[in-house]
Amino acid sequence: MREFLYRLLLFTKNTTVRVISLLLVLCLIGGYFIYPRFYKKQWYKIQSYYYVYKGDKAYKKNLKEEAIKNYTHALELHPKHIRARYNLANLYVVYEDYYSALENYEQALILKPDFMVARIDYAIVLTTATYNYDKAIDEYELAVKNKPKKWIYIPYIIDSKKNYNYNKGVAYYNQGVAWRNKSILAGKDKFESRKYLLNAVESYQNALKTLKEYDVYYNLGIVNQILKRNHEAGKNYCKAIEKEPLNYEAHYNLAILLRSMDNYIASWEEFKKAGLLISGNNDANKTRYVYDVLNEVSQKIALEPEYKDMMEELSDENFNKGKVSWINGKLIISEEFDKAMNDNFRTCADKEYFEAAETGEND
Repeated sequence: MREFLYRLLLFTKNTTVRVISLLLVLCLIGGYFIYPRFYKKQWYKIQSYYYVYKGDKAYKKNLKEEAIKNYTHALELHPKHIRARYNLANLYVVYEDYYSALENYEQALILKPDFMVARIDYAIVLTTATYNYDKAIDEYELAVKNKPKKWIYIPYIIDSKKNYNYNKGVAYYNQGVAWRNKSILAGKDKFESRKYLLNAVESYQNALKTLKEYDVYYNLGIVNQILKRNHEAGKNYCKAIEKEPLNYEAHYNLAILLRSMDNYIASWEEFKKAGLLISGNNDANKTRYVYDVLNEVSQKIALEPEYKDMMEELSDENFNKGKVSWINGKLIISEEFDKAMNDNFRTCADKEYFEAAETGEND
């Protein structure tokens, strides 16, 4: 009896599964005939995701043409695939097909207005390729304002708030670049040019709230230097030097600034650092130019008798004594000298003067 009941239950169970499966198949077939467009659309969407997957693989392997082909085919099947639009736009930028890139960025932003990275990249192309600074500036502002409605935080994987803050800094930094470029277009209109430069300062300062990097400090220094805000520019260059002491540009610009302020000793120190760093990059033309200016500053220092002792202390002979040597035609630097050199490059000349200016001690 028990065995009979067991077999009956098993038969019923198997029959139920079969009946349900058959009904589902019939529903799918019937649905296809009733709603053919819907089913075709889903089928195309599935194919689209497959081609996006192939495009991503090609993108990672740097097979650009293959990636473009796959993304384009994916969008033919499913035009609303956001990642395909965005990646295709990035690839068009690589090939300098900027108008195709802008078109795809625009389509991605229509589909997802809060796509912050896409909006920033879109604005960068507007600035660098089409020189449409006004629209670019507006796009950077939109990128910052379109905050995600919810923050996502998964330890060691994703922190959307942190990503937003970083991208916010990037947006403000590039907005500052756009304002500065726009000031150049103002030409002889000094009032308009100054207004745009002040806007650039504001954008860079906003960027520094979340993005304390060399490029931000350096470019803020340039704008302040153009505005004749010498003390502010000096502080900015010093901050940039602290961030990247072996980047010659900040040393060189600081040297130019100090020379304009008739601070020849400090200017001489920074020109020397810039020259050493450029010569290490094997750029003969820049090296020659920097050392020509260095010689000019040295001559001005030589005319001042009170600077004679200081110049002797800064001479190569005293600085290198016992710390560098030549072995088999190669320059060998001691650890002590290497550390001193790094410390020397990290500290900008006359830093104390610029810091004192901030507190009003030099007034």
